[in-house]
Amino acid sequence: MKIAILGSRLAAATILAGLFASTGLAASPASPPTPATADDKLQSEFLFDLVLEAQLPTNLAAANGGRLIVPISGGTFTGPRLKGTIVLPSGDWVVQRPDGSRVLDVRVLLQTDDGQKIYMSWRGIAYTPAGGTLWARIVPMFETASEKNAWLNNVIAVGVYRPDLGKIAYRVYRIL
Repeated sequence: MKIAILGSRLAAATILAGLFASTGLAASPASPPTPATADDKLQSEFLFDLVLEAQLPTNLAAANGGRLIVPISGGTFTGPRLKGTIVLPSGDWVVQRPDGSRVLDVRVLLQTDDGQKIYMSWRGIAYTPAGGTLWARIVPMFETASEKNAWLNNVIAVGVYRPDLGKIAYRVYRIL
């Protein structure tokens, strides 16, 4: 049985290596890295500012540091193409790591001013460096059946925590 599994893995590895080689994706130790071009640089477009209203969390003990479940009871988002409120159900399932950092797992329901619903979810990292202020970055994704906002279904976005507002607030950008 071990020989058959090993043979299957070897065959799969050989097939993958052939695919990468035939498409030019194979790594070549002899070739130097290609220098960055203007096209390689990330460009972004401001989507909206997001402000969340959170309730008291439920604290669960966990093997990897802890987990908080934070109900999000409301909030707003405001940008040039999108504006509205955060409605229920929404929440954050935070993993607290032993090193003090936190892994964010947030799901919110956005409702635009014209009544369109958009599901927004994100993963992110938050931490507070020694003697510093909270730092967080998020990677949101969107789902909607709204024809008007269907463009969001293909958006890759990033968000930057805004500690200056004294709230749970992010500025969200679309990566172009």
